[in-house]
Parts: sequence; C-alpha cells; structure tokens
Amino acid sequence: MFKKSDFGIVFNTLFSLAFAAALTLFVKFTNGILTFETFCTGLVPGFAINFTLGSYIPVVKVGNAFASLFVKDEKHPAFYFLRMLAIVVIMTILMSFLCMFYEMGFNPALPIAFVSSLPLTLVYAYVVACIIFPFLLKATQALCAKEG
Repeated sequence: MFKKSDFGIVFNTLFSLAFAAALTLFVKFTNGILTFETFCTGLVPGFAINFTLGSYIPVVKVGNAFASLFVKDEKHPAFYFLRMLAIVVIMTILMSFLCMFYEMGFNPALPIAFVSSLPLTLVYAYVVACIIFPFLLKATQALCAKEG
C-alpha cells in the first residue's frame, strides 16, 4: 500500500508500464519482429522514456486545458476523450520518436520511419489509453488507500 500523497507517482508508474507494453507489442508486431526478447528489450527503454516524460511533462494539466477548450463540464464523456487525445498525442509522439532514435540512432531513415508509422501508432495508442485508463485509475486508488 502507498500513501494517498503518492497517487501521482503510482499512477504514472502503472500507466507508463501498461502504455509502454502496449506500444512495444504493437510496434514489434507490425514490424514483424515480435519475440519475447524483442518485447523485453523494447519494453525497458519504452517504460523508462514514458515514465520520465510522464514525470516531467504536466500531461494531465495540458489534457484538461485542451478538453476545456471544447467542453466545459469535466464529467461529460467528450471531456474525457478529448483529454485522453491530448495526453496520448503528446506521449505517443515523444515516446515513439525517442524509442525509434534509441533503436535506430542517427539514421537518415529515422524521420521517414517516424512519420510513416505515426498515424497508425497514434490511433492504436489512443484506443489503448482510453480503455486502460479507468482500470489503472481504480488500481491506483486501491493501492493508494493508506492515510498519511
């Protein structure tokens, strides 16, 4: 159990792990190189990059600000989906680019590979994030039930 004050770090950890796992599975599968080894070697830097980005970029605040431009009621389902859209776009673009750079290095094909893979990756990441977010929120609430 964690303290309620640890909610942000616990949620970021769970979300980063789940998001990195989902994106690693997707990228390795679509490239035809999905094995246990490639999954594990992709998951570790993916998690590290995602966790770091989630720790330093206020994605929830950015997501809330973006969603509030279109929907004023935070309880409205459209607000949730717009907030998730902003969060996913930021996290997916940065994570995808940094993971590609990590794997490819300074390669002239990097920008082409990144741009060509981004649309499908964004759609997949958005669907995954919208599905896993409520479950991770409940899990984090259960883990962070301790007072003080």
